[in-house]
Amino acid sequence: MAYQAIGLERGDLVFVPSFAWPSAANVACVMGALPVLVDVYPGTYNINPESLEERIRMAVGRNLGRLRLVVPVHQFGLPCDLERILGIAGAHDMEVVEDAACALGAVRSGVMAGCSGRLGIYSFHPRKSITTGEGGMIVTDDDNLAAACRAGRNHGQTAGFEFAFAGLNYRMTEMQGALGGVQMGKLKRLLERRRDIARLYLDRLAGCLALELPEWHDAHTWQTFMVVLREADRTRVIDRLRDDFGVQAGIGSVDAHSLDLYAKRAGWVSLPVSERLDRYGMALPLHVGLSDKDVVCCADALLEILA
Repeated sequence: MAYQAIGLERGDLVFVPSFAWPSAANVACVMGALPVLVDVYPGTYNINPESLEERIRMAVGRNLGRLRLVVPVHQFGLPCDLERILGIAGAHDMEVVEDAACALGAVRSGVMAGCSGRLGIYSFHPRKSITTGEGGMIVTDDDNLAAACRAGRNHGQTAGFEFAFAGLNYRMTEMQGALGGVQMGKLKRLLERRRDIARLYLDRLAGCLALELPEWHDAHTWQTFMVVLREADRTRVIDRLRDDFGVQAGIGSVDAHSLDLYAKRAGWVSLPVSERLDRYGMALPLHVGLSDKDVVCCADALLEILA
């Protein structure tokens, strides 16, 4: 809906981080645009502005298409370096749509994640800080874009029974909205508990030479706590956590450019940080229902396996 509202067209270039859930890239493909995948930082997992500039130069040099859109993903709840990203986008006359799916409530330099580009999106998937089962939310301070999004969620309908364009049904149910609305009032407390859990994990796992830990940032909302295994077989570690200790771990996220879908597209290059995070990143349990004792048990189980 956000892409539709800003008028993304077939052949346009959309710059997205490779190490992220591929929804931002997938929707660009569905609309006939070309996703250009960008590498990320190893400690924050967020889009690397230097890689973004390099990929823009590559796209211009190969004449891949019109520079149109940058979609920074605030990975796992940590806001990106938006000051630099907005500067780069502005220098090339591109727009920014923020993928703040994981970052509801995160604030960087006094600005809420999702509120710096022309549009921002949030997710209410079950793994997020607030859930409506499924669904999400778009925010904008542009009245015309807001009207386009309202029409876009309801078959393109505007006033009365007028239809501005042929649209689909993206409406959230009233029951889902009520469920999310109640949680909105608890957001501060929910995020504080997530930060407490992340801090406990960091303290408990500090000094383990077999792990790389995520960087602590005060703005982080910790939708996911992902560690990076230095050498260990991730599948074996996940299986042992489940079978020997009853701990449910999983992969961190997906490196889109390692998927056949994107490896065969124009503009493909090796993105070493994203590749490594895809191979060795592992998400540990994190939700507000965990007690401190639960967190310690999860961390100690991982330490025992790695030892």
